[in-house]
Amino acid sequence: MSPRSAAAPLRVLTLNIYHDKADWPARRARIVDGIRALDPDVVALQEVLQHEGLRNQAEDLAEALGYEAHFFSVDPAGAPKRYGNALLTRDPVLHAASRALPPLQDGRVAGRVDIAVGARRYAMVVTHLHHTPEGGAIRAEQLGDLLAWLEETADGVPLVLMGDFNAPSEAAVFAPLRADFVEAYASLHEGGDLARTTLNPAFFDARRQKRIDHVFAQRDAFDVREARIVLDAPDRQGTWPSDHFGLLATLVPRPLPQTARAWEQRALTPDARARALVAAMTADEKFRLIRSDFGLGVDGGPRPEGALGSAGYTPAIARLGIPALQLADAGLGVTNPANIRPGDYATPMPSGPMTASTWSPEIAWAGGATMGRQAWRKGFNVLLAGSLNLQRDPRNGRNFEYAGEDPLLAGTLVGASVRGIQDQHVVSTLKHFAMNDMETGRNTHSADIGARAMHESDLLAFRVAMEVEEPGAVMSAYNRINGTYAGEHAELLDRVLKRDWGFGGWVLSDWGGAHSAAQAANAGLDQQSAGEVFDKEVWFDRPLREAIAAGTVAPARLDDMATRVLRGLIATGAFDHPPRIAPIDVAADEAVVQRTAEAGIVLLHNPDGLLPLAKDVRRVLVVGGHADRGVIAGGGSSAVLGRGGNAVEGIAPTTWPGPVVFHPSSPLAALRALLPQAEVRFVDGRDLRDASRAAGEVDAVVVFATQWSAESVDLPDMDLPQGQDALIAAVAEANPRTAVVLETNGPVPMPWREDVGAVLEAWYPGIRGGEAIARVLLGEVNPSGRLPVTWPTGLEQLPRPALPGLGFDPPQPPGDAIDYTIEGANVGYRWFAARGLEPLYPFGHGLSYTTFAYDDFRVRVLGPEVWAYFSVANTGARRGADVPQLYLELPAGHPTPVRLAGWQRIELDPGERREVAVRLSPHALADYDPDARRWHIPGGRYGVRLARSAGDAGEVRRIELPPRTLEMRIGSAPTAAP
Repeated sequence: MSPRSAAAPLRVLTLNIYHDKADWPARRARIVDGIRALDPDVVALQEVLQHEGLRNQAEDLAEALGYEAHFFSVDPAGAPKRYGNALLTRDPVLHAASRALPPLQDGRVAGRVDIAVGARRYAMVVTHLHHTPEGGAIRAEQLGDLLAWLEETADGVPLVLMGDFNAPSEAAVFAPLRADFVEAYASLHEGGDLARTTLNPAFFDARRQKRIDHVFAQRDAFDVREARIVLDAPDRQGTWPSDHFGLLATLVPRPLPQTARAWEQRALTPDARARALVAAMTADEKFRLIRSDFGLGVDGGPRPEGALGSAGYTPAIARLGIPALQLADAGLGVTNPANIRPGDYATPMPSGPMTASTWSPEIAWAGGATMGRQAWRKGFNVLLAGSLNLQRDPRNGRNFEYAGEDPLLAGTLVGASVRGIQDQHVVSTLKHFAMNDMETGRNTHSADIGARAMHESDLLAFRVAMEVEEPGAVMSAYNRINGTYAGEHAELLDRVLKRDWGFGGWVLSDWGGAHSAAQAANAGLDQQSAGEVFDKEVWFDRPLREAIAAGTVAPARLDDMATRVLRGLIATGAFDHPPRIAPIDVAADEAVVQRTAEAGIVLLHNPDGLLPLAKDVRRVLVVGGHADRGVIAGGGSSAVLGRGGNAVEGIAPTTWPGPVVFHPSSPLAALRALLPQAEVRFVDGRDLRDASRAAGEVDAVVVFATQWSAESVDLPDMDLPQGQDALIAAVAEANPRTAVVLETNGPVPMPWREDVGAVLEAWYPGIRGGEAIARVLLGEVNPSGRLPVTWPTGLEQLPRPALPGLGFDPPQPPGDAIDYTIEGANVGYRWFAARGLEPLYPFGHGLSYTTFAYDDFRVRVLGPEVWAYFSVANTGARRGADVPQLYLELPAGHPTPVRLAGWQRIELDPGERREVAVRLSPHALADYDPDARRWHIPGGRYGVRLARSAGDAGEVRRIELPPRTLEMRIGSAPTAAP
């Protein structure tokens, strides 16, 4: 919470700074000195620039002044030049959003940042409207769109609208504003805008001497104490701060209406509202809130009254307006366990590695938004989503829920998915915190690892995700970490997550992951999940009551636990926007699945251009993998009941963690639809001689190979099961024009690779996977997926080739601990680089049906930031997407030789060339110091490598960096401090 009083006035400054000429450093100094002297709480900047040689002006000013900057632009993150508006604030930021303003593609954008001032919440909005004199109609349309957006999203939060409106406040275009907003300067100065100007006469024609920069405050929320034009004189050297003058306004917030139900006032911060609610609760109500029931009932009995039928349920507290918590498993879509809600199907999403293979935050956001939207329409307000454990071993049975091996890539994409969910007013978790990287013995084994290594790997993934979007809740893991259960780990839950990172939501246990009352509560666990079914005892009822009575748990801790649950609901909008039951949009949501799968399928191998198959192919054979029926999915709590049910029933195991599910999206049917002139046959592959004979009679063969994996059990090895390697080898011997499509949990050995014409990794592709695979095979879509994992040649390349207890009915019991100190922070490609190993396919690998060339690569250090600039050209004959990757080579002697530092997914037409700019992530530059509990960038000589994968030599540029400490905040971009 902000240390300022809720009654404190707001000092706001708006300034158009458009300038990138040689005297910008002098102007920058004038602006910094001027803002420092004026001491505003919020600064709205318009026409902010960023390009090679010019650091983002807003972020540069914010760092110099000690503010937090939020930059809004319609230009994509990888554009070499970006133009937009920004808001700078010193108060805590609760939310940020932006809106491109139509009708022109001229970069006009509005940005909103909600800030906390004491217990009060305010929405600060910056914009810049169309400027030409004849563009009044355009300004009116832009303002109308802006006001419609604010009306839709204001949510009862008082608004302040600032910026360059390119018209005086008396202009007719502002008529829609006048009823609800007061213009600060005109309200205090006779003659209004005609009396003074914010256009600097040194740079503008006298005929345009009108004030165009404004501060509009919501009329019923603020009184204007002061408004004056500032930054309106040159210094002794004749340097002006800007071509515009600034406008400073002091706004006094009006008292909120007095009410006994203060938590219903949306003009208060989520923290203040949650505390007000807890103050009104009885002890029994608090204890009811901090534990959920199993939403399916106990031992086959009836569901809890009010439960929809899902993983968890906490009843509503109607007298206070607290909604019931309806918690649904949702790693890959909204689940319907055991079809407890008969016929209530959802959209099965592609697996986590499939989404990660897109390397696209936008695609990840769309997948999250789809799940959130469906959950909301089905009545659920909490999704147990945000699966974020790193892939340290390809045998982990739950890798299909996760996003690969790199903390920066995984955290960025899972964070985007969480944002997509929570944008629909549904709480998302991040899980499983932390080190739940294997399923074998997950309820008991200890993940042993050093503090620095954990922070630079698994914990960093969570940290990165939280900087993209703070989740409403975090789920603790089953396992122990260095001997202590995750749900009782005070260092991780209380110190790291809540205090060091400032997480404000609640921590809930996994189902069966709570082991105590006092120890867990004191460590930071806030809610026990379905303890009456999965734990030895409902710890957070009678045992916790007794612990509080005995003084081993402070009463204030109970209040904190309840406050955190309510704060998570309020901050995400789940409290104020309860779900409304409605049909899901099947076509639109399945289109998201298909787009994700088409962007995430990885072309691993295509040495002679077998793929794409020619459109005039006459005879095609499809073999195996139940491709005549559908595509495989993973098992366990994330399994989704989709449209059409299970296309292939009866495959063992049919009970937990099964059943094995195939979604009814047949690649065979999709190929036949796209090749109406061809004969497309199918054989199931059970008889090798039959498959081999049929393969010799056709022009091309597509073999589908599947590998099922599931929660609670790891794979015993990396191999394709049930003799599929032999099937592929036999078919390839009969017809070398064989393409293999893998539907797997992750990497598998390929003893037949040199005998086949192509290999596609299609992961678990979701409900439209068959259509996506067919379109990639035939070139309707150009494959663009890039591996989010390193593909080993076999077990011998792993840090732990042998692990006891893997698979069903293992010959050895699981061990008590897994030694992650072997690789430490060097997960995946870092391990391979540190050991000098060459994998079958490197992290980031992926082929295309077109070719791309990189050119003009250069690296610049701009203050605390490192930027890479280069061009990408499509030198082939097909439209396609590429993912240029940037790797940081650490100074000599560093224990980690290389880290992914940035990337940019880019789509290009044949012959198209585009300039790209990528800011290297500060996370790649920094090491964690566990003693100081801080991140530090070591000084030294670094290499920045532009490459197509972690294994590509690419091009390297060398830079020298000074040592510096890195400051990081949840929910905002990291900033570096000298």
